[in-house]
Amino acid sequence: MAAEAVVIGALELDRVTGLVVDQSRKLAVHRWPGANGDMVQDMGMAAGRIQLTGVAMGPDAGARLEQLRTAMQSGKPQDFVASAAVASGIEQVMIAGLRVTQPPGRTEYFEYQVDLVHYVPPPPPLTAGFDPAALAGIAADLEASARSAVDDMAAAAGDIIGKVEQALEAIQGLGIIAEVLAAAGAVVTSHEESKED
Repeated sequence: MAAEAVVIGALELDRVTGLVVDQSRKLAVHRWPGANGDMVQDMGMAAGRIQLTGVAMGPDAGARLEQLRTAMQSGKPQDFVASAAVASGIEQVMIAGLRVTQPPGRTEYFEYQVDLVHYVPPPPPLTAGFDPAALAGIAADLEASARSAVDDMAAAAGDIIGKVEQALEAIQGLGIIAEVLAAAGAVVTSHEESKED
């Protein structure tokens, strides 16, 4: 005799003979040296698991099981309704497994087992008011800053080269002055020698 009607997506399974809902908490148990017992860390609820068993009979039994198989292969969450699941708060499931057997000599009669996992949609991304389009503006600002810095460095290098060239010219000028002074000193010395004669 059927236990209850169960709806997965758009398919109603009206000959469910067994329904088991398995729920547990994720507990991390850490050994604590020197303590009596262990430290237990609560990681929240684990995904609830549901196992359905039942039979599909009649001319449309194969097509109905194929519909269940297609829902599993889609990899999409399915709406779920069953009295045992209502109390546990399970409203959507992913079909994790499907096993179908046909007893020998029975036509249009199948026994099935469906393994379901409670589906919880992922939380929205945490952008905290940040506009991802702003990244393009930041990149443009960084590029402009880099170009400005390169231009400034090129200008500073040009100034340094100019000053070095001026210093070289000044040194060359000093050489000319030294030659002039040396020549002047020679003239003075010769003039003094000629006076002595």
